[in-house]
Amino acid sequence: MTSLSIGYTHRTNEYTVLERILKELNEVVARENKRPFEYADLTPSLLALLEEEIIPSLENEINCDPTPQYLYDNSGGEPPVTANEMYEIARAHAKLLHS
Repeated sequence: MTSLSIGYTHRTNEYTVLERILKELNEVVARENKRPFEYADLTPSLLALLEEEIIPSLENEINCDPTPQYLYDNSGGEPPVTANEMYEIARAHAKLLHS
């Protein structure tokens, strides 16, 4: 965290940190793949682990869209309601409750 002179503490979002780590991991893999085998810094098993499991898993979590692909009840959702329809429904409901 970084403190500013006016007393405000800036908080870094952890997703931002993970995105930087993911970018760094992709750069490590790219550099490692450009090196000749005899000059490689990483073992082949570590490189495969990064490429096949760690990086795809992080990308999947970071780029996850929480919106459901389908509605839960498969009904197609509620039909759209105009403001006038909402007003009339609310008015009728209030009239029913207070009469």
